[in-house]
Amino acid sequence: KEEKMNFTPQQLAGGGSYNCKTRVGNWHEDVCLEETKFADFKRARATGTLTMGMFNKKVATCTSAVPHTFSEDGCLRYGDSIVIAHKETGGSLACDPFESAGFDNAEFAASVCESTSSMARNTFVIVKEEENSDDDLVRWGTPFRIMCNQSLRVDDKTNMLQPPLYLASNLKNERKASPLSNNQLVYMTPKPSYSTCWVANMPAVDKFSGASRMLAVGEPITVGCDIALQHCATRQLLSSDSKLSMQTDFGTEYEVCGKTNVKTGKISVMAGEFSGQRTPATNCKPELSQNVWSFVTSADPAAGEEFRNLPPPLSPEGLIAKVLGILKARSKNAVRGLKSAFKAMDDVGDYKLDKEDLKWGLRDLGVDLDDEQFGVLFTYFDKGGDGIISLTEFLTAIRGEMNDFRVGLVLAAYDKLDADGSGLVNIDDIVSLYNIEADPMVAEGVKTVDEAAKEFMSLWETDGNGVVTKEEFIEYYKDLSAEIDDDAQFELIMQSAWGL
Repeated sequence: KEEKMNFTPQQLAGGGSYNCKTRVGNWHEDVCLEETKFADFKRARATGTLTMGMFNKKVATCTSAVPHTFSEDGCLRYGDSIVIAHKETGGSLACDPFESAGFDNAEFAASVCESTSSMARNTFVIVKEEENSDDDLVRWGTPFRIMCNQSLRVDDKTNMLQPPLYLASNLKNERKASPLSNNQLVYMTPKPSYSTCWVANMPAVDKFSGASRMLAVGEPITVGCDIALQHCATRQLLSSDSKLSMQTDFGTEYEVCGKTNVKTGKISVMAGEFSGQRTPATNCKPELSQNVWSFVTSADPAAGEEFRNLPPPLSPEGLIAKVLGILKARSKNAVRGLKSAFKAMDDVGDYKLDKEDLKWGLRDLGVDLDDEQFGVLFTYFDKGGDGIISLTEFLTAIRGEMNDFRVGLVLAAYDKLDADGSGLVNIDDIVSLYNIEADPMVAEGVKTVDEAAKEFMSLWETDGNGVVTKEEFIEYYKDLSAEIDDDAQFELIMQSAWGL
């Protein structure tokens, strides 16, 4: 019986037979995956977000030199930059603003590093809890906040200082606890609240030290003396233990948590109560070395001198300038395009935007602000605090106002168009008199004259009647003016466009 030859569907369709060079499987997907990985690598390298590059930047930032306050009289003052040394481990309190401390992205890691030499991550600033207080001395029993060093909060993208981080703690729960001992978590947060308030108490030497601790309340704290840092909200003491070590990007460090460690023993004598003697209410159990810290200042006066050139704090004005800069780099007529995009999102037509409209509208236009920056920007425009902002007010703030010199040029151009002095100019007349060839995109050959003319006509708002009023003409040039920094350049554009 004659055997039948089997053919593959590819061969039946006219394809060649399989051989040693035939690629089998999802080879095309593998090639695409490798190309995508390489593109991601090039993008990360160009933006400085490679893992090794970010690690090197993190270490360089956290270990950079910072001013370390020198105290002439031995007293601690608000605004001093100090190292908080720990007695039991021999190290110092440190923070890592690049490392998340838990589920919340706004909470960052705190630990005890082995070094007590001043650097950015272990040099903190003592700030007042109440800004209206005139007292500059840090005193026993008076609440204060412990703020991270400003060198850690420089944002390279905006060239501004992000909001500072404060040492904080909360009661332990199923989502928030220290990683090793499962005690009360201590972390850094940008949100100043009662959870960021601490108080310095005099550590007890024996059970009778409570009286001296009470009498010391209100007295200035001297540099280098032993202190017990108590969290105001939970009443737990700041603690660290040399037995609880962990590996971080900076080497071996120790966990910091909120836990009161005291010696065992009785502080009340019931036998005295039976005999009619009262036990002092000031008796207390002495704290262990895990709860003992000290504020350390520099021994060199020169170390406290400011040598950094820090950028200004994060502000709405700076963010507005950033938004305008991104839009200008993205396209021509940026402000006009921003206005058109937001008006398209305004379904009701009331010129109002909520938080999500503004956030995603800016992101669609290439302005990617993080939650912290966007919160600062939106709060600035949300005057009523109802989560709604005025589109007109936002656009006005973005573009700014024209100075008198530029307004004069714009009015001169409109007067030339309005030959009969009626205050109304037809859009067709504007296009016919406008020198399209003076457009930079036409001069560079990016667009043709016809393409530039169509785009120019689409930028005018005539309410559908084909007539441009003086107010509409000025509005157009207010948008254009925001993208031109130099008055001389603006004048040259007006002269070339309208033959002034």
